[in-house]
Amino acid sequence: MTAVPELEVVGTRGFFRPVANLDFAAVLELVAPVLRRARGIGLRDVLVDTLALGGFEPPQVYERFAMAMMLVESAGSVMRVAIVARPEYIDPEKIGMVMFENRGGSGDVFRTEAEALAWLDAPRATRPVHPGGVQFAR
Repeated sequence: MTAVPELEVVGTRGFFRPVANLDFAAVLELVAPVLRRARGIGLRDVLVDTLALGGFEPPQVYERFAMAMMLVESAGSVMRVAIVARPEYIDPEKIGMVMFENRGGSGDVFRTEAEALAWLDAPRATRPVHPGGVQFAR
């Protein structure tokens, strides 16, 4: 079993800045336990900076779907996720994030940490309460 990389916690926000050369599936396996840990300790949002990751091509649609499902399973609907990525890895339509949000999550992808932090710092609008009493924050 691999050790979970370090999650920096500042208030109710987590920062994860992995440095590795991995394939895309391994990146998802690296990020998932960090998001689960952040969720488990009650963080409101996490910034994942992937700029120092390499070893994979820009993800295809099926890989973006796998990422969206990992985000749903790991971050759920209670934590916002801001991902920082190199421009060539960002889909112009942000399809991975759309898939994540269509499943109840809240996230977006950005070119810089400054953009990601501005999004995370923006006031949250709440989503309507769904049957079962679960309320999603954005």
